[in-house]
Amino acid sequence: MHWLISNLSADRNPAMKVPYPLPNRKPYTGERVKELFRASGTAISAWAEANNYTRHQVYMVINGQFKGCRGASHEIALKLGMKLSVEQLAA
Repeated sequence: MHWLISNLSADRNPAMKVPYPLPNRKPYTGERVKELFRASGTAISAWAEANNYTRHQVYMVINGQFKGCRGASHEIALKLGMKLSVEQLAA
């Protein structure tokens, strides 16, 4: 029953995907992520809010103050393509 409730709530507030393709081999830099958001016309703040992160957290990852080693900063870095997933590294 718990999984049903969590799945229903996830459908009501779906996370916004990044407005650009994720990298295959080499992670994006913070500057590249900013360029890609600018080119798509999507606000980084809007993406942060849609994915339940604070604007501050996302900008700290993009600007390199948060390294993305664990926790929310790790999730943000993966979603933005600034870190490669375990599957990508193994391939």
